[in-house]
Parts: sequence; structure tokens; C-alpha cells
Amino acid sequence: MTQIKNDDVAMKTRDDIQVITRVASLLEFLSPTSLSIDAQQAAEVLGVGRSSAHRYLVSMERAGMLERTDGSAYQLGPSLVRLGTLALSGLGIVESSGPVLHALSTEIRGTIVLSVWGGHAPVVARVVPDRSRATTVSIEVGRSLDSEAAQSLLFAAHHGTRIDSNELFERPIDDSDRAETTLVARQIYAQGALKAIAVPVLDRDRHIVATIAALGFTASLPDEADDDVIGRLISGARKLQSR
Repeated sequence: MTQIKNDDVAMKTRDDIQVITRVASLLEFLSPTSLSIDAQQAAEVLGVGRSSAHRYLVSMERAGMLERTDGSAYQLGPSLVRLGTLALSGLGIVESSGPVLHALSTEIRGTIVLSVWGGHAPVVARVVPDRSRATTVSIEVGRSLDSEAAQSLLFAAHHGTRIDSNELFERPIDDSDRAETTLVARQIYAQGALKAIAVPVLDRDRHIVATIAALGFTASLPDEADDDVIGRLISGARKLQSR
């Protein structure tokens, strides 16, 4: 009797481990070039029938690991996005960004947002709200940004998936040795009441690793002040790049 019970426990343990392995395989399929997965693709990854693969996807959706897109495909869900953001908080750029973001918030008098890539969209990794005004605009850490957000436009342009936006333009950077340019994104939303201006943070190979954005009311971030705001954001981005 004891031997039978031990065998049952061992079998259940093997099954549990297999489930974890299969879930990991499905998540590994997702990448910047494969942002979603459907039942047929999941079946091929797992080597099981389509109905079995679909059950895995539905269970992962219920747990918040995946979320359904338009149609029958699934992408990274809110639970994994939040966990990813927590993991990214241990990276140097998020840890070292504090002084730069606080200085920018004081200089610009706006909320400053640092975003990183979350698999299928930029994710807010750090926020320094504007404390100089009675009413301010903010956003929660861990939130995925929609495709029209200024930060999303920058990541899309650098990933080569979107370059034809009227809200995306190049800004020359004055340098003592050479002239550089950087992409800048601007977004007006909420019936024109709110505004965001974002610039990229690049690594040494000029690949995008994050964005810095100023967020505020259009009255406090007027168009005529854009050049100053953009200049300060670019300066802050270059400080992060140097670190």
C-alpha cells in the first residue's frame, strides 16, 4: 500500500513538473518578433493536440499570465508584465534613474516617466510625479502603454515596425564634437487636455533600452515650451546612457 502511494506521489510530481515545463515553453515562444501565440502554434511547441494546447492557453489566461488579443491569439498578460517590471527594477538603468528623473521633474515641473520594453508594449518602470502643482498627472508603475502612446511610438520606430507617425520627429542634438539627432515623440490625448513628450534612452550601439517622458496638462506643457522640455529630456537621457 505504501509503495502504491509513493508511486502515485512520484507520478503526480512528474506531471506537475511537465506542466511547468510546458508553460515555460509557451512563454519562451513569445518574443519581439512573435508577440502572440495561438492554439495551433502552442500545439506545435508542446507536441500535443490542438484541444490540449488550447486548454493550456485558457488556463494561463485565467491566471493572468496571458491575455487574449483580437481573435484567437494570446499575448503576455498583466501578471507577467507586473513581474517583469519588478525584475527590471533590479537593472542598472531603473536603479540609477532616480536622481535624473527627480531633477527633470523639478526642472520641467511635470511628471517624469521611465518606461522599458515589456514584451509586446512599453511598461512603466518608474514614475516621479510633479509635486509643484496642486493638481498633477500620474500613471501607475507596471502599466502597459497603448500603441498610440508617445513611448510606444519610439519603441516601434526603433524596432522598425512603425515610422510614419505625425507625432514622431527628429530633434538635432548639439555636441561639441559632432551633430547628432534623436527621435522625439509627442502625444496629445484626453480631448487635448493632457500631453506627453518622450525621448529614447539608447545603449552604446544606439539600441533603445528605455524611454523618458514628461507627462502633464497641455496648459503646463505648452507647445512653445516644447524645445526646452525636449532639450532637458534629451540631456537626462544622455546622463542615463553614460551610466
